[in-house]
Amino acid sequence: MSWKTIVREPLVHFVAIGAVLFAIEAWRSSDSPPAEPAPAPAPAAAPSGARTKIVVDADRRKRSAALAEQRLGRPATPPEVEAEIERWIDEEVLFREAVARGLERDDPVIHERIASRMTYVLEQSVVIPEPDDAVLKAWFEKNRDRWAVSSRIDFTHVFVADRTATARLDELARLLASGAPADGLGDPFPGGRRYRGRKIADLTVAFGDEFVTGLAAQPAGTWQRRTSRHGLHLVRVDRVEAARDADFAAARLDVRKAWLDERRAGELATAIRRLRAGWEVEKR
Repeated sequence: MSWKTIVREPLVHFVAIGAVLFAIEAWRSSDSPPAEPAPAPAPAAAPSGARTKIVVDADRRKRSAALAEQRLGRPATPPEVEAEIERWIDEEVLFREAVARGLERDDPVIHERIASRMTYVLEQSVVIPEPDDAVLKAWFEKNRDRWAVSSRIDFTHVFVADRTATARLDELARLLASGAPADGLGDPFPGGRRYRGRKIADLTVAFGDEFVTGLAAQPAGTWQRRTSRHGLHLVRVDRVEAARDADFAAARLDVRKAWLDERRAGELATAIRRLRAGWEVEKR
């Protein structure tokens, strides 16, 4: 495992944040005027001696040796394995002390990371059976609109910001009819001059109903005048991709993934509800 991989581990983030908090606490203690000592936070509930006992067993040595080998790119020597174990012991001490002091509750970042790690543990415990085609087809029929392909349009437009400038629009139309390129004509438009693969519904939101009315039926390659909420346009439809109904065979892989995602999310929600059932929640 490279150092970059190790640094991305949530536990490493937890320990690093805990170490920083310890340093800040020490700095504040040395910088602040003397005050009556505050009682130490109560350690997490645990059998006597269990919280302070860290066991380095054969499995821990094996994992430390593997980590050292991944980091070094070669088999680790016994002293290097011992150094890796010592690093792990330091990390484990910091982790347990941080939990004992309740730092995972005080810091929202640590709190979120630990909750995310627990979510990951629950997700890994969820076993979803592989669906057959009958299951997928039944689910597909209930959600077929998700895989229907809407009509899409490619178009080019020349824009005039002043809605009253019809004479200018007439002149631009004559230039286009004579073969002048659209580039450089009209006013700049924030969305650009060319639009590709746009749905009518999206264009309605961007330009308004008046602009899209009849747009899909406009003959390709022709320029027509249109008005939007932004101003005046000369619009040339370059291509229209007709709408297509959902097809199970073409969408099967996506349908399978979506079915698995939905089942996994449902099982995860159920697992969390079971955990919540073991806790008393008081809302004040």
